[in-house]
Amino acid sequence: MKFKSAAPSSNVVPRGSAGAAIAILNIGLFAVILTVLVSVAFRSTALTPETPNGLLPIAIVALALGVPHGAVDQLILRRALTVRQFLVFGLGYVLITALAIALIITAPIPSFLVVLAGTVWHFGTGDVEATAVLQGTPPEKGLVRVVLALALGSAPVLLPLTSPASASTLALIEPQLSQLVTPGAIFIVRIAVFIVIGVSVAILIGQRKYRAIVELLALTALGCLASPLLAFAIYFSLWHAIRHTARLAQHTYGYLSAETLGLIFRRGVASLIGFIVVVGILVTRSSTLTSAGELLWFGLAIVWGLTVPHMILVAAFDRRMRSSVTR
Repeated sequence: MKFKSAAPSSNVVPRGSAGAAIAILNIGLFAVILTVLVSVAFRSTALTPETPNGLLPIAIVALALGVPHGAVDQLILRRALTVRQFLVFGLGYVLITALAIALIITAPIPSFLVVLAGTVWHFGTGDVEATAVLQGTPPEKGLVRVVLALALGSAPVLLPLTSPASASTLALIEPQLSQLVTPGAIFIVRIAVFIVIGVSVAILIGQRKYRAIVELLALTALGCLASPLLAFAIYFSLWHAIRHTARLAQHTYGYLSAETLGLIFRRGVASLIGFIVVVGILVTRSSTLTSAGELLWFGLAIVWGLTVPHMILVAAFDRRMRSSVTR
């Protein structure tokens, strides 16, 4: 019994996949622009500490829709897995996740910084690689790739996180993190992000990649203007997750379409349901979580813990795919 049926992957989008690839790219861009407009219209921006009740369900649903993309990591392995190999893989995945969760809870400051840096790099490189695959263009290389990845990762992650709304919430859910969200630290981080974004725009102008400029500026507006929770939820599901899922669909089935995209998504739904059940059981059975802030921090620790093995596997997948294209 095999758990994977993979086809060779390259940065050449097969005929019939080009339309689906453009649609995937447009979904993220339009969703981000709409989110900025909605946040401003509802007066729930990065300056307001609370998300209106009308937007909160949208954010929760969006976050849930993005979870399955990280629950099919077996598809990016080098070869298909037998049942025994799949069980060993799953056990290793769970052990790494458990270790990460324990470190996040017991050592929140260093663990948060490590996970945050990894998230910026994961989102940024994921955007660079997925966009190249979906557009059928050669992958970025060297320092250009690093700068673009840092810009594309920090705009939707660091800008919302350093907004007044997020800074107050972060300190509330884990008081130790208030040491990180001082005015001076926020100023330095934001200046650094804007410098990287500016350099990236200059690079993209030189490459005449005008759509990429629009996308980067849209992510910058999202990070600066939109309600942080809604901004991250929409970006996570309708930008990052859907592009990664599209890349997996092309890698696994050899072409991209609504059907193959749905097949990948459905493979991750069972894990999403299991995750919700496990979190629900742990939260309801725990007698040590006494406040909403503690519950939120516990939930975030689980989510961040799950991202650690996912980021490791995707980074390895990126290296393998890039080497196969550049040979």
